[in-house]
Amino acid sequence: MSDHPFSQFLRILGKGPRSRRCLEVAEAQQAMQMLLQGQVSDKQLGAFLLLMRANGESQTELLGFMQAVQAQLAEVADFSGYSVDVNWVSYSGKWRYPPYFLLALKLLAENGYRVLLHGDSGQFAQRAYAEQWLESLGIASLNTESVGLDWQSGQVNYLAIGSVLPMVRDLLHLKEELGVRTVFNTLVKLLNPMRAPAAVQGIYHKGVEQLHHAAAQVNHSRCNLVFKGEGGEAEIRPDALIKLFFSLPNQAEPMELKIPAVIERQVRPESWQHEDLVQLWQGQKNDLYGTQSVICTAAVGLMCIALADSENPVTLLEQANFFEHAYQTASQFWQQRSGQC
Repeated sequence: MSDHPFSQFLRILGKGPRSRRCLEVAEAQQAMQMLLQGQVSDKQLGAFLLLMRANGESQTELLGFMQAVQAQLAEVADFSGYSVDVNWVSYSGKWRYPPYFLLALKLLAENGYRVLLHGDSGQFAQRAYAEQWLESLGIASLNTESVGLDWQSGQVNYLAIGSVLPMVRDLLHLKEELGVRTVFNTLVKLLNPMRAPAAVQGIYHKGVEQLHHAAAQVNHSRCNLVFKGEGGEAEIRPDALIKLFFSLPNQAEPMELKIPAVIERQVRPESWQHEDLVQLWQGQKNDLYGTQSVICTAAVGLMCIALADSENPVTLLEQANFFEHAYQTASQFWQQRSGQC
């Protein structure tokens, strides 16, 4: 009786300390194809994820997985022909603060930028996810069958990963059962379904910036931005110094830019309500931290878009007032916002 075809990947990852290794790109791509096609048992899947976690996430594995998922995405959804300015992701959920980044995206959309937000919900019961604000903030929910008809200009457009790649969503939701994050938590953030020239991701754990940089070469963006966001989402903390990591064409390493805190350190609220975000947008609530988080988050989005559009992005990034100019523009956007959901 021959071994199961997927066993070859478990042997590569699970040999002794001296002989085990990470998967090469082609091996990772093949393994992911088998996962997407349901050709792997639950026991094999659990062993596979934990072995990768124990060995450490590798760039080659992430690249191979991304190539397989992108090929699958192309088969199930035709997003060609749609012009998007920025691709934003939301997979972590919020628990300490409301998702202020959603208002930052509304600012960008109101000012003519085409924004695609994709994400997931429900991995953890105690967190609030972007999907819970779609209706109250006037965010359009897309689907693969009528994306052309549903696409709304002037507002944020949201695509649930489960609606196009249900198997990938299932892999994500194993995190709670296994107790540890997997490489797929990184992978979904790097997907760029509509091939936007600018892509923005937030991370929670430091040290994965290089993984994002390596994968940026195949996620179709001209500028890929990653930073340690509030709660793991792509949201700026305005009361802390933030390190931004930009992946640009022909750059071997990500380019780092530090942006300063714009307000003094604030005390985190003991609790918050769903309505707080809507009321802040409508001008019915005063929230210094929230307002500045929205402005700063919109500002880094503008920076990423500008770099993606620039013929000399490195020179632009090195300008001393790059963040300050974007911050002033985002502040004007905030002052001139419609306040309508």
